[in-house]
Amino acid sequence: MKAVKIIKGVTLSFLVCAVMFLGAASTSEAGNRCTDRCADVYRVKKDACKLIPLKHERRICERRAKEAIMIANTDAGKPAGQ
Repeated sequence: MKAVKIIKGVTLSFLVCAVMFLGAASTSEAGNRCTDRCADVYRVKKDACKLIPLKHERRICERRAKEAIMIANTDAGKPAGQ
């Protein structure tokens, strides 16, 4: 009987620890969802800008893509430039 209680206690504590670690991992990923989405949008816009053959026009396009991301971040409540 004592062995069964010990095994149950160890199993329960292991499950609690596993749930805590998995819960913390999923929470930290959820916090970066907006940043990841903004980075993906910026990457797509910048890739589209690379198709422009004229260097001056391409730089303007890249600058506007970066400005759009900064505006999206400030709308999301983040400071500009992050």
